[in-house]
Amino acid sequence: MRHLVYATCLVFAAWCADARADTFRVGFYNYPPMMIKSGRTGIYQEILDELSKITGHRFHIQYFPYARLAQEFDLGQIDLEPGVFPGWVKQQRVPGEFSVPFGKVVDVLVFAPGKHFRINTPRDLSGKTLGLVRGYTYPDLRELFDSGVVHRSDAVSETQLMAMLAAGRMDQILINKAVAQYGMLMVPKYRAFVLGDVLGSFDVSMRVHPSKKALLPELDDAILTMKRSGVIARIYAKYGVQL
Repeated sequence: MRHLVYATCLVFAAWCADARADTFRVGFYNYPPMMIKSGRTGIYQEILDELSKITGHRFHIQYFPYARLAQEFDLGQIDLEPGVFPGWVKQQRVPGEFSVPFGKVVDVLVFAPGKHFRINTPRDLSGKTLGLVRGYTYPDLRELFDSGVVHRSDAVSETQLMAMLAAGRMDQILINKAVAQYGMLMVPKYRAFVLGDVLGSFDVSMRVHPSKKALLPELDDAILTMKRSGVIARIYAKYGVQL
């Protein structure tokens, strides 16, 4: 029944799409499985494809280095950025406007085989070295890093971080759960990794430039339709990710 309702919505949207349809510029950066530059696919790409079907709007996607993406949004050169938690950008010159949440970003500890232990509070990491992506900040861990209670070892990307864990150069890393699950799906030797405790969970939305905030009601309605029909959950599951 949910599939039938969703299909009906798509037919109605196509019928209604007329001169009101617009093109919006979307900023991506290479971040599998959320955004995969090779082949221009990924979870966020497929969600935007579905949003286009429902709203009739076109979403023109461009890939940027992450730091430049933030600058392009501030300048109004990018209309929309997917997968953003408002708290991450509140200090930016143009924080933006936000749709209803469509997914989650969950930060989880991942352990090498035989190295897993339970974490009740971040202080349980005392004396350990934790692998992170360079430039990523974690407010709940800052004091532990600054005091030297927990040692930080940086990699340039999630891909390198997981490779270092597999090579035995680290015992534990902190990473987006979806990225870890996708890596474990795609790389057989990573399937021996142990997913540990969650250290952060954030509801993510479409971040819209204030100049395009009139798009938000349509985005909200379409996202809620996709969530109710199970479309979003199916897209995540296609990439080995459970919401």
